[in-house]
This record gives sequence, C-alpha cells and structure tokens, in this order.
Amino acid sequence: MSRWIRWWKEQKCRTQTSPSSGQHPPERVTEPLLLRRGGIGLRARQLTRSFGTGQTRAIALQQVDLDLRYGEVHLLMGPSGSGKSTLLAVLSGLLRPDSGQVFALGKDIWRLSEEELEQFRLRYCSYIFQGYNLFPALTAREQLEIVLKWGEGCSPREARKRADIILGQLGLAHRAHLRPAELSGGEKQRVAIGRALVKNPSFIFADEPTAALDWDNGQHVMHLLCQCARQRGSMVLVVTHDPRLIPFADRVFELADGRLRDESSSPDPTLLVYEPTPLQRPSKKGPRLHLHASPKIPLHT
Repeated sequence: MSRWIRWWKEQKCRTQTSPSSGQHPPERVTEPLLLRRGGIGLRARQLTRSFGTGQTRAIALQQVDLDLRYGEVHLLMGPSGSGKSTLLAVLSGLLRPDSGQVFALGKDIWRLSEEELEQFRLRYCSYIFQGYNLFPALTAREQLEIVLKWGEGCSPREARKRADIILGQLGLAHRAHLRPAELSGGEKQRVAIGRALVKNPSFIFADEPTAALDWDNGQHVMHLLCQCARQRGSMVLVVTHDPRLIPFADRVFELADGRLRDESSSPDPTLLVYEPTPLQRPSKKGPRLHLHASPKIPLHT
C-alpha cells in the first residue's frame, strides 16, 4: 500500500508544482476537443428534396451544399416558400432527402438505421419549433424535466434543478407550475426554447424561435443561443425572417428557390480568448474562441 501512496504523491507533486519554487509550472492540460476552432459540425452535400409527383411536383431544395461549424451561430434566411424549413428538417434528421448526404459525427446520418437515427436525434440534437409542440398535461417545469429524465437518465432532483435554472434565465421561474393552456404564446415559445437548451445539445435547430416574442425577449433568447455556441461549443442553426438577428450570427446563408444564393461570415483571422458576459451581445467583428463540448457516446454501427 505504501508503494501506491508514494506513487500518488509523486504524481501530485508533478502536477502541482508552484511557480514560486523556482521550477516551471506544469503545462495546462487541454480537454478533448476543447480548443478545436471552427470544426465542421454538419456537412451537407448535393441535397435535393421535392414534394408531390408529376405536374404537381414542387422542388424545395436543389443541390444544396452547406458546412455548419461547432461554436458558431448560423442564420438561414429567405422569403416564404424558399425551402428554409425543409432544409432545416433534412439537416436535423427529421425529413429524408430525395438525394444527397448529411454528415455528422463522421457518419452520413441518412445511411443510419431508423433506431440509430432516433438515437442521434435524442442524444445530440435539440429542436425549437414554430408550433411549440408542448405536452398539454405537463407544467412548464415538467416539459424540461421529461427531456432530462428520458434523454439523459437524470434523477428527479437533478432534472428539477437544471430545469429551474433554465426557466429562471428565460424569466419563467414564477410560471413554472403552469400548463400550456395557462401560458401566453410568448411564454409557450420560451418554454419550448428552454426544453431545447436544457440538455446541453451538440446541435440546435431553431425554426423562427423569436417570431412569437417581443424584441426584448427575442434578444434574450438569442443571447442564450449564442452562449450555447460560444461556451458549450454547440452548432446552432436558426431559420428566421428577422434581419435584426443578423448581428448575433457568425454566418448568414440566404436560400432562394431551393438554392443557396450567398454566404457572409464575420472575419476570424486568429485564435484569441473570447469570454462573453451572460448578456453580452456578440460582436459581428473580431476573433472568437470556439469551445467544443466533451465527446458523447458514439453512435453504434
């Protein structure tokens, strides 16, 4: 036993050398994927999707190529009927394309089995829908708790703690006990957003997340999405019509008639430390540090 104690002390001394002792301090150990800047989270190639057949066939997506990065907020903009929601659904594993590929975690998600695709969505993805999609019988707090209990196996105590933190950040702490029928449209949208953020996802897909909110609450929601990208390393894709959200984004894509027309991105020439405050509005210019979340359980083949 004494041999193991001596070994442990030697290892401890090596990692806790004091700078004042005249020796060099130990090198900082980097967590896996922590400082990998701008890695590709999702990669789409030649995506095509249509609806209907024959003369009623309508093409929603035409040969779309797209790269979405970890640690960044992406906006997908365009007129109504341009295919924005269709593209979001295809990228997120909700709608199968007619042809093309979507790569995530080193795999083409549309070549996975139905069970593997379901596990991908459950473990790695969060969704914010225009229609809220809340359970009518559950309170606002329970809407978030059920995600943690089913998706991560959290204990009831841990699920409640994490749910209350997110609801507090969204200004809903005093409404946590109410069911959807007792909430306003804006409150229901914030609950839906909280449900997406509470499980620390790798990929966040948001379809018009601020459409039902006033501008103050809309800004607050975008701050939270930016924090998920900057601090957790999540890939965030937001479909929107609102040009006021552009300053929050790292990259802006425009979709028209099912094709990507343009892309603009803020300059990011070097890797420097960027630590946003809880309610700091992200700058459109300047370098940023993109952090990746710790690796999760890989998909089974």
